[in-house]
Parts: sequence; structure tokens; C-alpha cells
Amino acid sequence: MITPTSIGAEAAPDRRGRVAAAPAIRRGRFDALRRLFSLRSLRTRLVLGVLAIDLAAAVLTGAVIILKARTATKLEIASSMQLAEQVVSDSIRLLQDAPAPLLLRSIDLHFQSIRHVKIEVADAAGRPVLSAINPDMRARQDAPDAPAWFSFLIAPPVEIKNFPVVIRDQSIGVVTIRSVPRDEIGEAWNYAYALIVTTFCLNIIVLGALFLFFGRVLAPLPRLVAGLKDLETKNYAVRLLRPSLIELATITDHFNKAAEALSAAHDANRNLTRKLLTAQDDERRRTALELHDEAGACLFALEVNATSILNMTKRLPDGARIGERARDVVALVETVQGINRRVLDRLRPMALGQIPLKECLIKLLVDLDGGDGGPAIDHAIGDLRPSYGPLVDLTIYRCVQEGLLNAIRHAHANRITIALNERDEAGRSSIVIGVRDDGIGLRPPLRAGVGLSGMRERVEALSGSFEINSAPGGVILAIALPLDLAEAPDGPTLD
Repeated sequence: MITPTSIGAEAAPDRRGRVAAAPAIRRGRFDALRRLFSLRSLRTRLVLGVLAIDLAAAVLTGAVIILKARTATKLEIASSMQLAEQVVSDSIRLLQDAPAPLLLRSIDLHFQSIRHVKIEVADAAGRPVLSAINPDMRARQDAPDAPAWFSFLIAPPVEIKNFPVVIRDQSIGVVTIRSVPRDEIGEAWNYAYALIVTTFCLNIIVLGALFLFFGRVLAPLPRLVAGLKDLETKNYAVRLLRPSLIELATITDHFNKAAEALSAAHDANRNLTRKLLTAQDDERRRTALELHDEAGACLFALEVNATSILNMTKRLPDGARIGERARDVVALVETVQGINRRVLDRLRPMALGQIPLKECLIKLLVDLDGGDGGPAIDHAIGDLRPSYGPLVDLTIYRCVQEGLLNAIRHAHANRITIALNERDEAGRSSIVIGVRDDGIGLRPPLRAGVGLSGMRERVEALSGSFEINSAPGGVILAIALPLDLAEAPDGPTLD
């Protein structure tokens, strides 16, 4: 059985929960409105702020108009009631000798010109007495001019007064005076309506003008945002025009100075990286030459001597064991020579600069093609110059080499496609390199290895672009090297 006490005990926690949740709900609604407002542009926010001020001013103005109209209506009604009382008294006093019906009709006739009141004249039997007057004049007081809500706010309480008509101590009728403020409220409404329409039109014009004005004043802001996006993409050559507004002009000046500083720092960093790469390549070239000239010569001498010993043991009766050892030495020398050639190729491709660049790249593709044991390598190499300079040639070679090695080692691909062309757009030439495979794609977490980092540094040092993306069914490596900043070829030009 559920008692009233138990019901109240169960309902109390629910009420407390709703009361506790009410502030959270209000805060959530306020936060939603604030987020909605924060998504608007600055120009829209300013216009909405002006509109909010206009609405507040409209509410205040409406309250003042209603208060003044209510006070004026009360005073006007009170004055009309006093005038009506005076007219009734004067009519009775002046027409005491007139017949009763004439007297009553005269009183009704006198009240047709008094505003804000309605008169009802009845004879002694309670029958209404009407004067011979145009009924339209009587009906104009009953026609409402203002809306009901406005009348409700303005209208004072209705006053009703009864005056018995007594002639020579005999009651001949009754005059009932009723306050009718409709025409006064109608006048107030006409005034308020005209003011509302005028103010509304004026505010629409002002808001439109402010919207256009704010748009013109704040026009530099989208350009500033576009400039910041250019800086994010490392386009440090962007500069903004100085606007006329002092505050925005100051921001623009600082932006241009920052862009100039970033451009200078980027150029200095790029030049330093190019110098470091040049010094690194020179050191690799010297190391490769030393390995080729000294270690290569020693290996060649070992090979010649081991071959000579092998030939000499053939004439000895017990030279089989010595010949076997000589053959082992020759095999080891050949292995070391192969290792030396690969090290030389990694340090500095010996053919680079000696034969055209396209032939060097094709030789690289042939060397890396694993045949049946690895992925198939397709290539589409367009017409290239014989050389673009030592640094650019080596960068192109290293990008193709590292891109291929990464795809072979990590992609588990069946086919790798190499595309390399010289492209001319808007008067600017560039080398475009693309390496695409049909392997497993990139898997998170993505960490750039030494090879990719080295490629990126080389490309960015030449003001190029480096992008690597995982596409459906593989990875795409896209590199672009501008040639307008490339150095002149160092060495003989190949025809």
C-alpha cells in the first residue's frame, strides 16, 4: 500500500534532481548560443550588436510611449467625464420648463459632440431615448482603431455614472455616462504606428549602411587571413597592401615585416642547406675518388697477383692446394671489388656528370630491377637536358633511387611506376618526379626515415616541393624541383 508520505518521499528526490539540473540546462543553452555567435564573422557580429541596441532602444521607447499614452488617456477621460457632468447639469437647469421627451432628447443631442464618453438616456419607464441625429456620428465612438493588445496596455478602467433627471420633484428619466477611451487610444496608436514605421525604415537603412560600411572597413581582414595561409604554405613572397584604417594598417605593416623576416630567414636557411649539401657531396666525391684510385688500385693489384699465383701453381706437381687458396683469394677480391663499386655508387655515382642524366637514371632502374624476384619497374622518362648542374643532377638521382628503394623494401608491391618530366608552366621550368607503387600503403604511425628526410632536405634546399601520400592501393611520392634557381652545369656540356 502506498501512503501519501511514501509518495512525497519518492517524489522529493525527483524534484530536487530537476531543480539541480535546471542551472546546467540553462548553461548549456547559453553555451550553445555563444558558440553559434562565435561562428559568425566580425561584420555580422557588429551588425547584430547594433541590432541588439536598436531592439533595446525600441523596447524602452515603446514603454515610454505606452506610459505617456496611458497617462494622457486617463487625464483626457477624466476631463471628458467632468465636462459631461457639467453638460447634464446645465441641460436640466436650462430646460426645466420643456416637456420631458424634448428635455431628454436635448440632453442626448448635446452629448454627440463630447468625445471619450458615451451617453445613454432613458425615460422614467426605462425606454431609451434617441435623438434625431445621423447615426454615423453615434457609431464612430464604437469603432475600434487600435489593436487589442495596445488597447489593453493603454485603456484605463471604465467609469460609469448615473444622473437621475428630476423636474419639480418628479423623476422623468435617467442619464448614464460611460467613459469610452477608444478614440483617444486610436489617436495614440496612430502616433505610435507612424513612429514605429518611421523608426523601422530608418533602422533598416542604417543597418544596411553599417553592413556595407563594416564590409568596406574590414575588407583587409580576409586578405590578411589569405596572407597567413600563404605563410603556412611557405610562400614568404606574399605582401599585403596597406589599408586606410590605422589599426589594420599597423597590423598589415607588422605582417609585411614578419613576411620579409621569414623570407630572409628562409633564403638564408636554404642557402646554408645548399652549401651543406654541396660540401657533403664534395666530401663524398673526394672519398669516392680516394676509394676508386687507392682502394680500387690495391684490389686490382691483389687480383692480378692472385691470378698470377694461380697460373704458377699449375706448373707445380703439388700446386693443387696452393691453387685452391689462390682461387679463394681471387673470389674474395672480386667480392670486395663489388662491395667497393656499390659503396662508390652510394657515395657518388661515377657515371653522373659523365653521361647524360637520362642514361644514368635508366641504368639505375636496370640495376634495381630484381627480375622475377622483385616488383616490376615501369618508367616514363621524358626529354631531359644532359645535365642541370651537379647539385640538381644528384638530387634527381637520389630522389629516384631512394623512392625506388623504399618501395622495394617496404611496399610489398608487384609493380612500381617511375615518371619524370621537365614541365614548363607560366614561364617557369621544373622537374617533376613521381614514384607510385601498388603495395600496402602507409600505415600509422608515420615516421620519416633517414632516406625520406634526406630527400626532403635536398628538395627544399632547391625551393622544391615534396609530398608523400597514401592512395588507394599504394603510395604516391610527388617531387617538383624548380629549375630557375638551379645552378649552372659544372663541367663539360654533353651533346
